[in-house]
Amino acid sequence: MSLVIDTVSKIFDITLIKKGCLMYAKHRTWAEGKGGFVTAVKDTEITIQYHPGIGNVTNHFFLPVSEVTAGEWEVRWSEDLTTVSEFIVESGGGDES
Repeated sequence: MSLVIDTVSKIFDITLIKKGCLMYAKHRTWAEGKGGFVTAVKDTEITIQYHPGIGNVTNHFFLPVSEVTAGEWEVRWSEDLTTVSEFIVESGGGDES
């Protein structure tokens, strides 16, 4: 029995998304998506801060890589709003400009 197990897992490409990037995401259970900006990026999770429309308040949500790769999220992002990238699961995942 081995103490170490080799596994293959999916992680975010943290060279594509950085703090401050603008991001739109919609979970499959939401009626509408939310637009905000990235406040934290880890290889397994992205944190997005957004304005919920209530006074002077902000909120946040998390994008776990497991849910994104399972097709539970519609995700688009941009660093400058000139080029917008989208993650599409149906085509095997990836980003398209």
